Amino acid sequence: MYNKKTSRTLQDCNVLIVDDQTASRLIMTTLLEPLFTCHSVDSASKAIEFCRETPPDLVLMDVYMPDMDGHEACIILGNDSRTEDIPVVFVTASVSDEEQEKCWNAGGADFVQKPVNATTLINRVKFHLSSKLKTDLLEQLIYTDRLTGCFNRHYLEEHLPQMVKDAERENQALSVAIFDADLFKQFNDHYGHIKGDSCLWKIAKSLQESLLRPRDKLIRVGGEEFLILLPHTSEHGARTVCERILQTISHQYIEHSASPTGYLTVSAGAATYHPNTDTSIDKALMDADKCLYHAKANGRNSYAFIDEHGDMLVGAG
Repeated sequence: MYNKKTSRTLQDCNVLIVDDQTASRLIMTTLLEPLFTCHSVDSASKAIEFCRETPPDLVLMDVYMPDMDGHEACIILGNDSRTEDIPVVFVTASVSDEEQEKCWNAGGADFVQKPVNATTLINRVKFHLSSKLKTDLLEQLIYTDRLTGCFNRHYLEEHLPQMVKDAERENQALSVAIFDADLFKQFNDHYGHIKGDSCLWKIAKSLQESLLRPRDKLIRVGGEEFLILLPHTSEHGARTVCERILQTISHQYIEHSASPTGYLTVSAGAATYHPNTDTSIDKALMDADKCLYHAKANGRNSYAFIDEHGDMLVGAG
């Protein structure tokens, strides 16, 4: 699939070590590096930034650090849809009942006592990474479209509400873009369903490769129709994505005898949800669908979008 690497092993896993003490980071890295890929940062704020940009499979979090303690960082990670699934193991000098209670209440998955015991640390990390790999595999089976490898409708239903909450919390625009292969029924009728399936796979691959941020999500919503969720993206950004994707698909030059261009093209519709306004994500989805219909009705191989003034405009790749 394109959203996550399949058949991952423990050796493929990334561990983030968070500790303000250089010696502690060095000790844990030395112990774990032969088995996993290790990264390290010296503060909780840097850990949050790292996890949002390149989510690791596990975080080893020191508790007491100058700028922000590990408990607070763990809570922030757990309240962010981009990082909520990353297990956090606290590394702490104290394992008192009070300290353990704080770790569990913050959302920690486990804790390891300082100074670390090599065997205990390695086996705790192995255990949590093995559990994470099993969970990731199960999510792939539930949320992945088998043909194209992108996300499916079930993923959309489960994750869109959280993405909307994130947009509202951060007061950031959330754009949606719907893409549909032009004259695809004619493609299937002429070339057969095996080539049709191969064509959909190529479209999905091109769509995914056109997305430049991990937070952008590609979903196959049915047949030859795909939806892209674009967090932190304005009308201008959605338009840019549509232009890039239309060009990418057309430059694949997939033969299509029924197409006016002689090769396969797509059409698109886009709209943007702005939090704290009188609109909604449902309206943005309906507007994007209307824009797609408009692009199809006006010659295909184009996109339509709702601009910041609420007007529908048409563009080409």
